[in-house]
Amino acid sequence: MASIRKLKKEVNYLAYEVLTEAFAFKHFHPELDENKFDDVIRNIVKSRNDIISRINNPGDAENPENLNQHFNKVREDLSAMVKELENLG
Repeated sequence: MASIRKLKKEVNYLAYEVLTEAFAFKHFHPELDENKFDDVIRNIVKSRNDIISRINNPGDAENPENLNQHFNKVREDLSAMVKELENLG
């Protein structure tokens, strides 16, 4: 498994890229509903904070099977964060 430090850096990088895409979409689609845009941005930031918190506190770190399940869920949540961009269109 990669180090926790690298994982958190990758989560931050991915969140930054998703936010950049959202702002670029808004720039090229000025007719976009402001409330919808704000909700998407809020959800992305909330997801990022939740994922970082869960990485820092994995729960039962002694059991490797539980740890694998925990980080698989983190991976799924990262995908969900990226799919949040679909709510803009």
